[in-house]
Amino acid sequence: MITLVILFVLVALAIAFTLAVGLGPFAIVPVVLAVGVGIWLLARLAFGPTSGRAARRTHEPGLLERRGPPRLP
Repeated sequence: MITLVILFVLVALAIAFTLAVGLGPFAIVPVVLAVGVGIWLLARLAFGPTSGRAARRTHEPGLLERRGPPRLP
């Protein structure tokens, strides 16, 4: 969610710099950053586990058990 906000701000900056007189060359920086954030977001969605999935895979071991408390059926 925060990535989409950052992406929106970068695109808005690129549009503002493009429309301002004499600031056209400065529009390249937010465009490049926005493309980089977009590629990173797509790669995370396509290949990497989300933070929620990674948290669900972990568990804390019990106090006296090597692999955690025994599970009851």
